[in-house]
Amino acid sequence: MGEKHYFAVIGDIIGSRNVDDRAGLQRQLNAGLADVNRQYANQIASEFLLTIGDEFQGLLRMSEDLDRILASLRVAVHPVDLRFGIGAGGLGTPLREQAIGMDGPCFQRARAAIERAKERSTKIEVECGEAHSGFEIYSLLYSGMRRSWTERQRQIIDLSMSGMEGVEIAQLLEISQPAVSQHLSAAGVAYVRKATATWLLTLVLIVNKNTFGEEVTSA
Repeated sequence: MGEKHYFAVIGDIIGSRNVDDRAGLQRQLNAGLADVNRQYANQIASEFLLTIGDEFQGLLRMSEDLDRILASLRVAVHPVDLRFGIGAGGLGTPLREQAIGMDGPCFQRARAAIERAKERSTKIEVECGEAHSGFEIYSLLYSGMRRSWTERQRQIIDLSMSGMEGVEIAQLLEISQPAVSQHLSAAGVAYVRKATATWLLTLVLIVNKNTFGEEVTSA
């Protein structure tokens, strides 16, 4: 059996320098981070927190709800958008309550991933110790789709991907439930869900292979 693997998440606010009320935006993000820390406490190894400037990070024990966590953070700062770097791997320092002052392959890979996202203007990148075309394809296609969505579509899809039901979204945004469904359909949410599920499964399979010696049989 290999070393214990974690999922380090580094996030960054896109275009934060163009936001007039940066202090207000950071308050929104801090509230979103606190909500995620509370809601997903059983999956979090070290709590999410703001680190340098508009960057934040957290450490997960498992990736079961990684997609919901990322969507919840995007919801918190809407209409501003976020980019993410995900790094899977071991931890080389003692575990801390908050995700700061630690190092190891998971954080090094997350840093490489977020830097690549900045260079390529993508919304999400993954590093897990080995190359996989599925991560590359997902990053490019998801980022392209996200840029094509209207601000309202992006908001509704993020709310939906965070786990909120259509009726709840309609009540929150004070629109009809059919309008929510129309926005989701027009933005291709069914394809986004399937692609994200495959992306997440591939990540889990690769990590399991590296940890337990299991073969990657699906992607």
